[in-house]
Amino acid sequence: MLSKLCLIVCSLSLAATTVAAEGWRSEVLLQSEFGLNGVAIGDLDPDCPGNEVVAVNQAGQVCLVCRQAGEWESQVIYQATGELLMCAIGDVDAASPGNELVAVGMLEGPETSTGKGQAVMVSRQPEGWSGQQIFEDSHLLHGVAVGDVSDRFAGIEVVTAGFNHRVQVLSLADGWWRHETAYVANDRLKIAVAADILADRPGEELLVTGMDGQPQLIWQGELGWRHEAVYSAPNGQSRIAATELGVLIGGDGGKVTLASRGPQGWSSDCLGRDIRKMRGVGAGDVDDRLDGPEAYACGYSGRVTQFARTDEGLWASQVIFTDTDALHHLLVGEFDRRHAGPEVLTCGRSGKLIVLYPEP
Repeated sequence: MLSKLCLIVCSLSLAATTVAAEGWRSEVLLQSEFGLNGVAIGDLDPDCPGNEVVAVNQAGQVCLVCRQAGEWESQVIYQATGELLMCAIGDVDAASPGNELVAVGMLEGPETSTGKGQAVMVSRQPEGWSGQQIFEDSHLLHGVAVGDVSDRFAGIEVVTAGFNHRVQVLSLADGWWRHETAYVANDRLKIAVAADILADRPGEELLVTGMDGQPQLIWQGELGWRHEAVYSAPNGQSRIAATELGVLIGGDGGKVTLASRGPQGWSSDCLGRDIRKMRGVGAGDVDDRLDGPEAYACGYSGRVTQFARTDEGLWASQVIFTDTDALHHLLVGEFDRRHAGPEVLTCGRSGKLIVLYPEP
């Protein structure tokens, strides 16, 4: 049942700056009382022009951040019954105006490997922000994506991935959520991404990865769901992103890998390493001082690292920001109209939601 929610203002540091590397500027968009687990960028609030940022935290709160009247403003738009890990924005409910947010995590309490998981959908209705549970799983749900990944149903699907090793595709039709299993991994899954990887087929495909070290590309074939390994490693590969550079993978061993699909299959290139587990990867043309798009990664070291090609075709890296605690997610996307092109967004255990810009 949909529950109406009051708008609760999050703790916010307006235009607060933190220490960044020379040539970079950081800004704290939100200072949460609780550790932040995941972020999404998209147009969720019709009253705020352009894209907004949504963050989910260890207390199960969904915080919306947008820029109004020259300042960053935030509010809690949903309170879940358990910790939330990741979120995604898209038009998953055709009967509802605008886009919706889907967040996944625990049904009750903090993150564990044994408790039940859930997916919740949050949307802006005429009477205010409303949310409802759309799926319950036997274990924690850690990854979520939205996209047109199935031709069996009309519209956009929701994809979940979690600690029961399964990738579930959810579809809303006639007011009911249907689900089917698209893939079963050998260990806990951490991330799901919907993207157009295969140019010779319509719609989007799925990228998933987790603790078994076997990131997978998944798509719907004529006889059912198909999959192929994107990369293989002896340790967990807990983050993945589809970018204009290729498929970026962040490993538990601190390695950042770029994978590409060619006529002979998948090939990979190591961009660099960090001293602890990687927990966020993304790419985009953020830094106009460099030619072409750059890759970015973050992890438990608290560092955000930029990777860019040199004139010799090699990958060079530099740490552009260090937080006071472990980082848990990173995205590259556009939401700040003051800055041309995309921005780097990261968050983690410090409770800070941080945007990074190159200095003019």
